[in-house]
Amino acid sequence: MSKAAPHKRRRVETGTDLCQVIAAPIVWSLHFLACYVWAAIHCEKAGRMADLDPARTGIFVLTGIALALIGFNTLRLWRIRARSLTDDDFDYDHDTPEERHRFLGHVALMLSVLSGVGVIYVAIPAVLVGTCR
Repeated sequence: MSKAAPHKRRRVETGTDLCQVIAAPIVWSLHFLACYVWAAIHCEKAGRMADLDPARTGIFVLTGIALALIGFNTLRLWRIRARSLTDDDFDYDHDTPEERHRFLGHVALMLSVLSGVGVIYVAIPAVLVGTCR
């Protein structure tokens, strides 16, 4: 009979909670809302054939702020994740609070990356579209 491998103890840091998991998607959704409301108000006031340059500038500023916030959150989650791993062990074999915490950290990190990509995709129309039409 083979013996099962002993369970490794990992040092788990605090800080990955529900607020950290949803922080980046909230920034993404607020960026989406602000960009499209900004462009809609600009186009309504300026007319259908107006140039998007004033709105484009605001969208780029909002995009920079959103990416900075998401980047800060991602860096923080990356540091927490790095402290909770030993030997790059990504197995979740045991239903322990420690492993649930590690899994939540990975989920939060991947949501942050996805939110950063989402912010970039929201800003792409400002680059490609020239007028309000």
